Amino acid sequence: MMHSLLVAEAASESSNSNLNLLFYVVIGSMLIVFLFRAFIGYGHYKKSIYSHIYDNYLIDYYYKLNVFQDASRSQLIKKLLGNHRLAYANITNNDGQLVSQIITLIHPKGVLCISYLNGEGKLYGKETGDWYYRRIEDGQEHKYKIENPVAYFKEYNTHLSQVLEGKNIQSAIAVKDECDVTNVHTSFPIVKYSDLEKLIKEADSGYGLNDAEIDEIYEKLGGKVSRK
Repeated sequence: MMHSLLVAEAASESSNSNLNLLFYVVIGSMLIVFLFRAFIGYGHYKKSIYSHIYDNYLIDYYYKLNVFQDASRSQLIKKLLGNHRLAYANITNNDGQLVSQIITLIHPKGVLCISYLNGEGKLYGKETGDWYYRRIEDGQEHKYKIENPVAYFKEYNTHLSQVLEGKNIQSAIAVKDECDVTNVHTSFPIVKYSDLEKLIKEADSGYGLNDAEIDEIYEKLGGKVSRK
């Protein structure tokens, strides 16, 4: 009888040990995949507008986005403005093509709306008509047409004004530092990515929003707020 009990205990310990090993293998594999994907995504992040909005890549941006699926708050912006929400909008045309990307920052002093472009080179554009980049590649100049961001930005601002019930909106178009905007003529101010921190720090729409109002506007723009 004693022998049977010892065998049973040994089998139970072996089973527990195998389960523990399996648990650590699964957790370790998930961590490796998570870090590998983070490593792959870092190159894109470093060249994007996000590196000028979030305090750091792994914790403030990647972890929040992929684990909590919520990157509506930034440690960097919290230091600059306090409580806030970030709403992202990808605008597509009738063919389903991405034509405009917009960030709406809802903060204690109002709302700042930023339409951002990812291209490099000399940018040409006016209020109406096509916009395009010119770049020298392999010793030759190439021209790349893009959708006019102003038209879509104005439409989005009209929608945002309705959400805000007519309150003032600060707006700007952001471009990469490598972009030459000498030949861009629009009523919207143009800022480089590296100037975004200053723009955000000084953001002031002329009215105040409390925490509940910030969350309410964010929800109206499609965001989800946990109230646990």
